[in-house]
Amino acid sequence: MSLFKRYSEKKIFELIRNRDEQILPFVYKEYYTMVRNFILKNNGQNDEVEDVMQETVIAVWKNVSKNNFRLTSKLSTYVFSIAKNIWFKKLRKKSNLKRVSYQEIETADNRSATYNSKIDYILDLVGELDETCRQLLTYFYFDGLNNLQIAEKMSLKNTNTVKSKKYQCMKKLEEMVVSKYNWEDFFG
Repeated sequence: MSLFKRYSEKKIFELIRNRDEQILPFVYKEYYTMVRNFILKNNGQNDEVEDVMQETVIAVWKNVSKNNFRLTSKLSTYVFSIAKNIWFKKLRKKSNLKRVSYQEIETADNRSATYNSKIDYILDLVGELDETCRQLLTYFYFDGLNNLQIAEKMSLKNTNTVKSKKYQCMKKLEEMVVSKYNWEDFFG
């Protein structure tokens, strides 16, 4: 199974449910940036991200593999909530010097849930874009590749072509957001 192949969340879920271990590195890579950004914004360091991701992938694997497991949200939301819980547990352990109050955790929990649902809106729309835009925006915003790397991966002429296509794709995405969502969905 190639790590560069894209899978829908439904397909990832099915492969985990069927205990296909080859999906594990893909799951790790697919959700790594989302988890990393959350941990770094919540008093974490880069070296802690690896541990949380490994624990998260194992927990997702164990839970989804159970016959009685029912997914009631998007897989990305589920993965994020597991990672978030693991991270808060680690924070509580490491903060014996400074106790984290329940209110602080609830506030961060609410912020991250709101943030996560807004990301889901955008991810849904990115999924509706054509393959070129989907790939380009994923490489840039989720995989953190620079324009030169994207040009090479997508066999584009140069970085100016990447910039131009990225601009066009962002315009399409913006039009989709404006047509499908209200201001309050994001800022209300």
